[in-house]
Amino acid sequence: MKTIYLLFCTLFLVTNLNGQWNKVEQISSPYILSAYFDENNIYVGSDSLFVSTDKGISWTSILPAGEVSDITAIIKINERLFAGTINKGVYLSSDNGSTWSALNNGLGNFANNAKLFFLSGDTLFYGTDGGGIYFLNLSSNTWQSYNQNLPSLYAWTVNDFTISGNNYILSSGGSGFYYLRPKGSAGWIEKTILTPQGVSRTPSAFLSSGDTVFAGTNAGIYRSVDSGNTWDSVGISALPLEAVSFVKDKKRIYAGFTRPVGNDFFVWYSDDMGDSWHSLDHQFQYLFKLFINDNKLWAATSDGLRFTELSPAYAPPVESVQSFSLEQNYPNPFNPVTSLSFSIDKSSFITLKVYDILGKEIAILIDEEKPAGNYTIKFNASGLVSGIYFYKMQAGNSVQVKKMTLLK
Repeated sequence: MKTIYLLFCTLFLVTNLNGQWNKVEQISSPYILSAYFDENNIYVGSDSLFVSTDKGISWTSILPAGEVSDITAIIKINERLFAGTINKGVYLSSDNGSTWSALNNGLGNFANNAKLFFLSGDTLFYGTDGGGIYFLNLSSNTWQSYNQNLPSLYAWTVNDFTISGNNYILSSGGSGFYYLRPKGSAGWIEKTILTPQGVSRTPSAFLSSGDTVFAGTNAGIYRSVDSGNTWDSVGISALPLEAVSFVKDKKRIYAGFTRPVGNDFFVWYSDDMGDSWHSLDHQFQYLFKLFINDNKLWAATSDGLRFTELSPAYAPPVESVQSFSLEQNYPNPFNPVTSLSFSIDKSSFITLKVYDILGKEIAILIDEEKPAGNYTIKFNASGLVSGIYFYKMQAGNSVQVKKMTLLK
């Protein structure tokens, strides 16, 4: 086994980028695909599996060199450490990585490429890239298929999996569908998330909290309050962004986004269950996963493992949440003029922009410093066609987005 030690303890474990995000420099792999934390250890997956037992000061590679490549899923259950790999399925260690054995009994064709693990009680679910989804009773060493009624092709490429209320929810491929399976039922039911224009969207990530589920799609974030049966668009749907990872701690939700055009990546957070979102600065490339541990927000990215310190309350300063309020336009629907009203409680640099349904910027209504006060501005859409439009207001890192309808 190979251990990498920090040479100068006064540097701790990071190189500070700008006072917000920090990069862990002691991992030799240039990219991080997955991560898992327990009370004593940090595990990260890349071209090997690394563990730190001292909060990141030193790291040890705990997979034999050349044995497997690309660890895309990690979970530890009691003393059993599971590693999901590319091409070789699942590996299991019962001695914290000293020895490993393959755990692929019962897996079908194309189930050797791991996407995720999900633990529910004494059942471990295993999502794959091309083989669908399987489950393992922890008292057994044999996987069982959970693919009943799943069509082949796209549906067997798992994007994400969650449980909400009485429902299992599975997202897969790029087919425009997701799949719902009530507990105790015989198979999966094909479902769709529709945009206001009736276009189906495939979720790329889920986050469940009780009966509420968030789904990240290439048309923004959708929210269900009935365990995945019906959905409504929430949050930053005005922009062409796709949420690729969610994580929740207490009342705050973090979402990692990618922009389909331009390969830009963003981290946003919400303190009101998705009604409004605020941006969080970052300096990394492609984002694979977000995690929270030890009062830090961690990001597994294409250029390494990074983290940022979280405030003890996991909440922004009061003024950043309540510094402005954006009202619904009136009238709505409108033709062709409508009023947009907002208020700010301190002097701020304000932008107010209008976008079409594809995220194309249509108009810049405000782009300047404004003193505290109440404001109303007219928007004239005489040159636009009927349809759904969005208006976004930003003050510092705080953002609010609302939808309006033009009917001619």
